[in-house]
Amino acid sequence: MRQNIVIACLYLLASAAAHAADAPPAKNPSDAPGDADALSLADEAKPEKRAQRAWQAFGEASLSRTVQRAGQPSLDGRRLSLDLRWDGSLSPGLRAVLSDRLDLSHSSEASRQTNVNTLREAYLSWHAGPELIADIGRINLRYGAALGYNPTDHFKTGALRSIVSPDPNSLRENRQGSFVLQGQKLWSGGSLSAVLSPEIGHAPSDATFSLDANATNPRDRWLLAASHKFSENFNPQLVLHGGAGMATQVGVNLSGLLGSSTTAFLEISSGKGRSLVAQALGLPEAERVQRRAAVGLTYTTPFNLSLTAEAEHNSAAPNRAQWNAFSAAAPGNAQRLLGLSELQQDLPVRQALFFYAAWRDMGIRNLDFSAFIRRDGETRSRAQWLETRYRWGSAEVALQWQAFSGDPSSLYGAVPQPRRVELLLRYFL
Repeated sequence: MRQNIVIACLYLLASAAAHAADAPPAKNPSDAPGDADALSLADEAKPEKRAQRAWQAFGEASLSRTVQRAGQPSLDGRRLSLDLRWDGSLSPGLRAVLSDRLDLSHSSEASRQTNVNTLREAYLSWHAGPELIADIGRINLRYGAALGYNPTDHFKTGALRSIVSPDPNSLRENRQGSFVLQGQKLWSGGSLSAVLSPEIGHAPSDATFSLDANATNPRDRWLLAASHKFSENFNPQLVLHGGAGMATQVGVNLSGLLGSSTTAFLEISSGKGRSLVAQALGLPEAERVQRRAAVGLTYTTPFNLSLTAEAEHNSAAPNRAQWNAFSAAAPGNAQRLLGLSELQQDLPVRQALFFYAAWRDMGIRNLDFSAFIRRDGETRSRAQWLETRYRWGSAEVALQWQAFSGDPSSLYGAVPQPRRVELLLRYFL
């Protein structure tokens, strides 16, 4: 019944959007945090002249080569993608958003082909007044003050259908949203959001055009988020999350300016849950209080270089001794834990350091550079990624490199595909 209601809402949304596609977009009455995130495409550098259009779209083609361990042959891959977004006004006070991505991938691994469509967002937003907003549909809700690891971003679990880049900005943008009913109350210097996310039964699906609703709505859940701006440089947020069969999680997001160029941030979450090892092996375990946190600094230079250093903690993940015992117990245990952490987008080790750099117009106009390195503090292994991207007119070309290094018994040293390079071309329609 719930799924029928959701599908009916999506049908009405698509029909309304089709009739309103030629209408000029109206200004939003508010730039609430939820709406600002929904409108942000952090990993897409679009030409300025396209910013006012209700719809935005691009096509992307890529070639990749992936190196495998244990003497296995390298894998060659290719991908074609179509990414589109429509965000406009249907009537005064009523806004519609539709965001979708189709990835058609082929690998030389036994001619394996993977076609995945990700319905990221499809929702209606009603601005009942300048300070009151109601949303219904599939929404990509994003929470968190940190960059590399977000303990309060509770709707990230099960949301990734296709990973086209390990960049944290891309992971947050290109995931499927959850079906929710959301209300937001805004006032001068603060906001309050309430979210209801219903269970939508059926097993997760890897069919190309599946809504895959059970992956994002596995149970009835709720979330409350409140923030208040105490000063120009200090705007904390409290996040409460819970639901059927799960303990309430309490989280806090803090960020503030330290001078004109440095931002400090802290993100923490606490609540009862099982360890990642127990979840990976399907073992019964009494729930204990688990604490997750990320704290760091971001420094921005006058020449468009942004540097972030972040310390990360997850008490549900194994420490060094637990990892050694777990990985040695069975050959596939390391991959099970890595797969689970990818599904939940959770930190797979107890302690880690994360460094991120983004440089726009790196010495040459329209040449951008991004990179990160995560060093796990338990097994001393590393995950690394970098990208160079050149923009001109309606096109972009990018070269991406990803690597995992460490002892074979370490966390990232156990990744079966340690290196990957990809060349891609993006064209904005």
